[in-house]
Amino acid sequence: MKEKVVVNGMATEDAQAPMDDRGFTLGDGLFETIPIYHGRPFLLTEHLARLAQGAKLIGIEPDLAEKKVAFAIAELASANHVSRGVARLTLTRGLGPRGYSSHGAGPARWYLTVRPYDPPERKKTEGGYKVAISPNPVDAASVLRRIKSVSALEKVLAIGHAQKTGADEALSITHDGLISSLQSANLFWVKDGTLYTPGLDCAILPGVTRKTVLALAAKEGIKAVEGKFTLEDMRQAQEMFATNSLIEIMPISQLDTVAEFGGIGPVTNKLHKAYQRML
Repeated sequence: MKEKVVVNGMATEDAQAPMDDRGFTLGDGLFETIPIYHGRPFLLTEHLARLAQGAKLIGIEPDLAEKKVAFAIAELASANHVSRGVARLTLTRGLGPRGYSSHGAGPARWYLTVRPYDPPERKKTEGGYKVAISPNPVDAASVLRRIKSVSALEKVLAIGHAQKTGADEALSITHDGLISSLQSANLFWVKDGTLYTPGLDCAILPGVTRKTVLALAAKEGIKAVEGKFTLEDMRQAQEMFATNSLIEIMPISQLDTVAEFGGIGPVTNKLHKAYQRML
């Protein structure tokens, strides 16, 4: 049986992206990765809100009502027999003439897939990610650092470098030497019971899971500090973890030569359990 997908709100088993779609030719678009538990999307409202903010920032006007997207996800989850899975929602500026100018392009197009997702192995979630430091600094002023863009070559190269060193992920540092984020996840660490994470002005994506973890920390009585930090600020950390919608809360076992940790720590574990109660 062919996989069923949704293109511009219409379900089909014969999905094809037009060759002149600017998302394909220029990376002119956005996407969201939405986890699915028991056949239902998790934190869909928050994901669509971030997509809408990004679309407004780059001047795309999508027709993406939440009810329409929720119905499409439910339809694909059922058709593709997905209970624990991931929805990938891609929004592009649509078809356009040659050249970088967006004049004459559109209307916007959106594509949706729903596929099974296998969580990381238990030994990874208990042992943690190894993280390398990317050799390429990032620009804190770049709009691409604040949106979930389909233009992801910078991240592809950083991950490729990390994997060559035996790491799972790569940490980006800004030109000013500030801690930013991993390529597909936000970063947290714990020092003397306080939770730290780079602020939104540190070239990070405003992560949906990041925001959820900060809210959970407040509920659990864990002090959280958002700010500007350097590698030196992380050398005395007792715990470290990464967050995104698929890995949820992933402990980090090693950050390059900066810090090393022995499995999941008590604050990380407490937040992980609180997160699991939401699912």
